Amino acid sequence: MSLRQTQKANTRSAIKRVAKHAFLTKGIEATSTRFLSEQAGIAVGTLFVHFPDKLSLVKDIFFDEMDAALREAADAQSACQSPSDYLLQMADVLFSFYDKYAEFARLVLFDSLAHGGFHAKQMDVIVEGVAGRFRQVGVDDNTAAIFAENMAANYFMVLLKGIPSGVLGRAAIDHLGKLNLPFDVSYKNALKKGH
Repeated sequence: MSLRQTQKANTRSAIKRVAKHAFLTKGIEATSTRFLSEQAGIAVGTLFVHFPDKLSLVKDIFFDEMDAALREAADAQSACQSPSDYLLQMADVLFSFYDKYAEFARLVLFDSLAHGGFHAKQMDVIVEGVAGRFRQVGVDDNTAAIFAENMAANYFMVLLKGIPSGVLGRAAIDHLGKLNLPFDVSYKNALKKGH
């Protein structure tokens, strides 16, 4: 890496470090780009060279933190067979993350929903994980897909109910478990038939 590239990477890192601290302590809306540039020791224009707007800075920090949370959770999660258990494990990790970064989550998720961003891709991965667990016990592809999409819709409903308040937590996980109870029963019935 050249000296220029190193300096650029260091400046970007400093902006993100200062912004993360300011966003978490002062709030995103209350933190101006002028304040961030002063704290990072750069010109406002330099900040905009690295991040065209405050939302792109918020997203960059959010995705870095989400990656770290998901990696840590993947290492700590137990292997599960049940589609409901899988979805609840994923929801537990993501809901906890969204609670910790509530203001970030509201901005980034709503932007994603409006523009078809990362959340749609994340849900595709979750739906496939749920459907695959149904297929493993002999549920046909079409039914597995329908079950998975309905379970994901329940996840989405619980998420949208909790995100505006910034609180998902245990109550949201319990509610999701109850909503998906019929699918859990279907999975257990298919599992019994297969054995």
